Amino acid sequence: MSTNPLRVKNGPPAKNKRVSLADVARHAGVSANTVSRVVRGDPEVADSTRANITALLHEMGYRPNYAARALAGKRTGVIHVLMAAPMFHGHGQTLLHVLNAASDAGLSVSISNVYMSDGHVTSNAIPFRVDGIVILGGQDPVIEMAMKLARTTPTTLLLSSETTIDGVSTVSVDNVLGSRVATDHLLRGGVTDIVHLMGPASWNDAHQRRKGFEEACAQSDASLNVEIIECGSWNAVDGFDATYSMGRIPQGIVASNDQIALGAMRAVRELGGELPHDTRVVGFDDEAGAQCFSPPLTTIRQPFDRVGRTAIRQIVDLIAGRPPQDFIIPPELVIRTSSQIVTHYE
Repeated sequence: MSTNPLRVKNGPPAKNKRVSLADVARHAGVSANTVSRVVRGDPEVADSTRANITALLHEMGYRPNYAARALAGKRTGVIHVLMAAPMFHGHGQTLLHVLNAASDAGLSVSISNVYMSDGHVTSNAIPFRVDGIVILGGQDPVIEMAMKLARTTPTTLLLSSETTIDGVSTVSVDNVLGSRVATDHLLRGGVTDIVHLMGPASWNDAHQRRKGFEEACAQSDASLNVEIIECGSWNAVDGFDATYSMGRIPQGIVASNDQIALGAMRAVRELGGELPHDTRVVGFDDEAGAQCFSPPLTTIRQPFDRVGRTAIRQIVDLIAGRPPQDFIIPPELVIRTSSQIVTHYE
């Protein structure tokens, strides 16, 4: 016999019938309003009551009717994530942390892809009314979209270099600082012949990282041989082709991401060089497995976990009526063998 005072055996709902708040309330022996407060995450509900109702919600298979909530003019408890860029490493990691942070905040998440293979974004983005929108960007077309969406729905734009967008909160990583730190790391180690393998020109990140590279070189007191080569994509193959096409081995390479760095390292070997004896390499991202490159890759670690958590905090604040803010999060240099200074002995 159950010792749970809230549970009342009235039999399960009919098969295929959608479980309602009233059904759960009837089984729990409480009011539908109390169940609704638990679903909304109301902190005023007693812990024991919350635990019992939460267990029943799972057991009975309750699923919120978001469309009905929207029609009633209430908050849905749902935010929508727009994938407005290709699913590269950074976007995948950021999405994962957005989902985790949303769950911790008691929010459900819907997702749609608005990025087309030709690089354009579609405008028919949101399938139903939601409480907030998170855009994973990286390219210019999303700015106009973010401004339009923000007129009616709290909106946060992630991974874009743009700030002070009317009505939009932004969360980004400081790409300029990261690239400047990466370049300065090589220059302080005595590198004077240095190459930047820039990402594709259609990406804001690529331009920001090039800017950081150029700033670090301009601030150096040494006489430098500087070269910038644009890669056609973020992929290792383009990193290989760009490096191999030089026909020579520079002292240092600052790559715009880790995959480009991986291709560059292979090209250096094909050209007869050794790492880090002949060339020192720094990447950007610290993607999974970067420490297993040969040699392990020095890189700039992007704090995607902080980006995801900050995005959800911003959405919650916007929903509560607070003004939009811009957050630029500093990255971190992770030093490994690929940039190690090697002493040559005669």
